[in-house]
Amino acid sequence: MALSFFGGGGSASNAKYFDIRLDEDYIVFRGGEEEAASAHLSGKLILCLSEPLSIKHIRLHLTGISRVCWHLPSSTAGGGRKSWRERVFYEKTWRFRDAGKSKTEVLPAGNYEYPINLVLEGSMPESVEGLSDTYVTYRFKAEIGRKYAKDIIVRRPLRIIRTLEPSALELAHAMSVENVWPNKIEYSISTPTKAVVFGTSIRVDFKLIPLLKGLRIGQISSQLIESHDLTLNPEEPDSVRNTYKSTRTILNDEHELDEDSSLEIIDEMAEGYQFSRHLDLPKTLTRCLQDTDTRGIKIRHKLKFRVQLLNPDGHVSELRATLPVSIFISPSLAIDENNNLIDQTPQSAQRAVDNIAHQAPPLYGEHQFDQLYSELDPSGYRTPGPGSGPGTPFGTLSRNLSAENLASMNALTTTDISASALHTRLSILRAIGHDQPSPTDQEPSENDSRRLGVPPDYFGGGSGSNSHSPASPELSRRPSDEVDHDYIHSGMATPYHPQYAEVETLSRVPSYSTAVRTTVRPCDSELPDYQAVIAEDVVISAPQSPQQAHVRTAGRGSSYFSAIDALHSRSGLLHPNSTSHDDEERRLRLVQARARV
Repeated sequence: MALSFFGGGGSASNAKYFDIRLDEDYIVFRGGEEEAASAHLSGKLILCLSEPLSIKHIRLHLTGISRVCWHLPSSTAGGGRKSWRERVFYEKTWRFRDAGKSKTEVLPAGNYEYPINLVLEGSMPESVEGLSDTYVTYRFKAEIGRKYAKDIIVRRPLRIIRTLEPSALELAHAMSVENVWPNKIEYSISTPTKAVVFGTSIRVDFKLIPLLKGLRIGQISSQLIESHDLTLNPEEPDSVRNTYKSTRTILNDEHELDEDSSLEIIDEMAEGYQFSRHLDLPKTLTRCLQDTDTRGIKIRHKLKFRVQLLNPDGHVSELRATLPVSIFISPSLAIDENNNLIDQTPQSAQRAVDNIAHQAPPLYGEHQFDQLYSELDPSGYRTPGPGSGPGTPFGTLSRNLSAENLASMNALTTTDISASALHTRLSILRAIGHDQPSPTDQEPSENDSRRLGVPPDYFGGGSGSNSHSPASPELSRRPSDEVDHDYIHSGMATPYHPQYAEVETLSRVPSYSTAVRTTVRPCDSELPDYQAVIAEDVVISAPQSPQQAHVRTAGRGSSYFSAIDALHSRSGLLHPNSTSHDDEERRLRLVQARARV
């Protein structure tokens, strides 16, 4: 591409070195103009002087120019007419040094570096280069203005590439055309993906199954067609746009099946031909552009196929099909200033394809034979279940206390629960509910303890929900030797395993209903003792130990101390070797202390 559109000229002969250095050769936008993120452009303007230089200014310009042009053939009406339009759609200027109007300054000899930093919006048009008079280009122009000599100017092109995101559908969806020509042929022509990297190759898979006896396959032709839609005024409505359309053939591939090749068994049902063709794309943008639609330039590609069918009666039929493809530029394949691939070896093309394949989601065709989840062994995947590991030490039984027959839940890990199994489990639960003791026969619960100011003991013998009494079906998670197992229904208690004693102790928690009804008392270090709890409701002049609780024979305090004494005796707080005489003496002391208060 000529650089004359900037005008002016000069050389850097008066400076030892003057150049534009960019940190990246390309600016890459991933996705369309509406979805691509911004990109950072960075670099330096380098100036080296071996002697002092008188200058007016040092500036750097970045300019984006679009040009649309076409020539009508002379055979058409108004032949030989040329239509074109050129616009500057982007400008950015850095003013590194400026002496002022009609003034100059002298730069001493030395090395100078001026930083270049710019954020480019993701909606900026991509570079379109390769056509003779139609393009979208970006150019840097650095100039050192001088008053009594020619300006020193250097130029550098900038290429903006718009590539596909790894999640783009064009990279994951295969394109195919399949149909049946009745009493003639069944065919399928496909490509692995719609998107193709510029400079690589397109793989086309053919599957041809003759349905007429004696039908032979003739020449198979494949063409890549590039269409150009050029618009001079793209911002105007469609009705007043001045457009021009043209097409060109990028490549042509012709193939004939060997007469000696025999029919293959396809899909275990029919005999036919199955083969693939690789269409190598050009390595230069002058012969093949990327798909784009920007600044009035729209480029599209499609594959056209023609398959000759030699009928038994001698006449020739032709099968025609078309597949759309999308060609995009990959940052992995560098392009020089002349729009040619720098590395045109097959290895570099394969690396670019592999990079895109690793970024894109996997294709369904490559994973259709993966093992299904239904075929996996469920051991270790479900909890609870017979395959439970150390994380669930109690096998098939639930870790929560329940009176339900949890053994019947094993069906969850193997098969569905039948209606009869559900009916049996509901009957057992209903029967267990009828066996529950009446409220008058139950021992003091955690509600009574909270009303009395005593925190409930969830794990001791005094908790009604975890009592070891045979009269209550709710048992401790860790059954005691004193439990009469004749009263325990299946699934009511978790079997005790010595090797999991520590885990069982740590996992003992109250039921949800018990935890909700209990007042949470904040504690910084440890739980309060019995004396601290009693002191909240009963003020005693002299320190008393928990063993000095006595019960009054009548009045309100009688039930109060009876409940406390019952809770303490059940919790094991009273000394096991105390005699009845000592108990009476302690009760007397407590009554006297209450009387003094």
